Amino acid sequence: MELLLKGIANTCSDFVRKDAWDIPGNDILSSSVQQPDYASCCLQCQTTPGCVAFTYSPSSHGCLLKTSIGSGGISTGDKITGYIPNTCSGFVRKDNWDISGNDILPSPLQEPDYASCCSKCETTSECVAFTYSQSSQQCSLKANSCSGGTSAGDRISGYNRDCSCFVRKDNWNILGNDILTSPLQEPDYASCCSECQATSGCFAFTYSPSNKQCSLKTSMGNEGNSTGDRITGYNSNMCGGFLRIDNWDISGNDILPFPGQQSDYASCCSQCQATYRCAAFTYSPSSQQCLLKTSMGSGGNATTDNITGYSIYPLRGSSTDILPNALWQQNGITVAGGNGEGNGTNQLNGPVALYVDDNQAIYVADVLNDRIMEWKLGATNGQVVAGGNGRGNGANQLNSPADVIIDKETDSLIICDGNGRVVRWPRRNGTSGETIISNISCVGLTIDEKGFLYVVDRIRNEVRRYRRGESQGTVIAGGNGQGNRLNQLSSPQYVFVDRDHSVYVSDYYNHRVMKWEEGAKEGIDVTSGQGNSPTQLSYPNGVVVDQLGTVYVADYYNDRILCWSKGVTQRTVIVGGNHYGTSSNQLARPVGLSFDRHGNLYVVDYGNNRVQEFKIA
Repeated sequence: MELLLKGIANTCSDFVRKDAWDIPGNDILSSSVQQPDYASCCLQCQTTPGCVAFTYSPSSHGCLLKTSIGSGGISTGDKITGYIPNTCSGFVRKDNWDISGNDILPSPLQEPDYASCCSKCETTSECVAFTYSQSSQQCSLKANSCSGGTSAGDRISGYNRDCSCFVRKDNWNILGNDILTSPLQEPDYASCCSECQATSGCFAFTYSPSNKQCSLKTSMGNEGNSTGDRITGYNSNMCGGFLRIDNWDISGNDILPFPGQQSDYASCCSQCQATYRCAAFTYSPSSQQCLLKTSMGSGGNATTDNITGYSIYPLRGSSTDILPNALWQQNGITVAGGNGEGNGTNQLNGPVALYVDDNQAIYVADVLNDRIMEWKLGATNGQVVAGGNGRGNGANQLNSPADVIIDKETDSLIICDGNGRVVRWPRRNGTSGETIISNISCVGLTIDEKGFLYVVDRIRNEVRRYRRGESQGTVIAGGNGQGNRLNQLSSPQYVFVDRDHSVYVSDYYNHRVMKWEEGAKEGIDVTSGQGNSPTQLSYPNGVVVDQLGTVYVADYYNDRILCWSKGVTQRTVIVGGNHYGTSSNQLARPVGLSFDRHGNLYVVDYGNNRVQEFKIA
């Protein structure tokens, strides 16, 4: 019994023990407390608020409680140190997250745990954040965290509460653009700011000192209004929903005859968001001039002073204006698959949906191979970026994925999976996914500039919208049973959301495309019945709408892509329509659609197990 008690007295679960080691400073109490043994000192720490480490002296029985391990400590013969390896006071911890760039040292340090990495940051000049890898034990110290980060399964990031990346604006409130359904409770402005830094897609926040409410925001939006109780903080270098390109200028396409004056990039972006038809802007830090643009136009040119921002939404749309009389080359180029049905890296088997990123890399939902494939621009072989580990419901498996998009704020893939779930999968070197929505018969996906996710449920015949972190969502189209009334859908397939947050849904068994304006109780039929005439559809699938309101749809059983301009009833066949076939001017049951930022059209040619690109003429 005596030996057993002695063993208990020298252990402490959840704490790392380090013999012959002392932590200087960071004391919680003005003097040590007397404890009979190491374990009792540890228990004292566990029951004391703010205590994450302690030092115990067996000779004097002195127990010193600590707020952190600070500089890590010094070697000493009499002291024993205990610390929590996964906690570091003063820093906000974010699991599965990697902070991009801004490294202080040329190469990472080697540290045994998160707390030790945090300790290095605390004692390193200019360090305000860090990223720690549990597998390699690499510790990367960061000068700032202003550039955000990316989802990474193996990394843990820590953010200092000093809020150095955010501009503070007293007596100001940001309207809308909320990430969460309700505010958080935080003790002070800095704590609210640190929550924003550690939340995907958060680039601004509003804090109320009176009620301690902290509202996290995707961006400044159309700025806000003066209010005595609120404090706003915003990242002056970031803007949710817009892609930033440094040293780049957009020529022409100006909305206003002269530039406005704005204090920073984020404020210029906010002005764009509040201006009708603004889809891009150019900002000059030296002159503080802000030029609002209708589109990227021809792309722009390199410049040393200007910063360009352009809207990355709507997904699958083009950031270049597509003229009403635009034409596309009739012979498609195979850019993925096309080597017969199979599971090789140069093959596809039953592809249905795709996503094209800003570098023209193509992501394909390869249904019968239970995987997501990526084809980089010009590649002859793809690579598996999600799934590919056999059909199943494990975290590293997929089951007949029906759609894939990229959430740029978290740099992750969002996947519709046949296991009745929506999965978030790290885009870079991800080995498994995280289920973010369950119990849903998901077919189509999209995301808007606020980070709200739209999911098509073909069994419930509805489209739901989910804020970040929500598990139930809100019905915004359909949801009134299967049928052909204007408030109903019948096996809906794919969804597109425009800048006005109108939702376009391909209504499969009703052979129509329905438009639901934001807040509407019923939709508008923007097509006219089943058939193969230019005005009719037969089992529509992928749908995209361009900046001028022109609707493009994959007409599945007619083997063609149709489009029609806003307010026009006459449909135009833009590619395909030459019967079911394998030639470059033919399609065989087209499903998914997307544009790249230049206006080139990509079509998933299901029956030919390939993706075809049709260049804009």
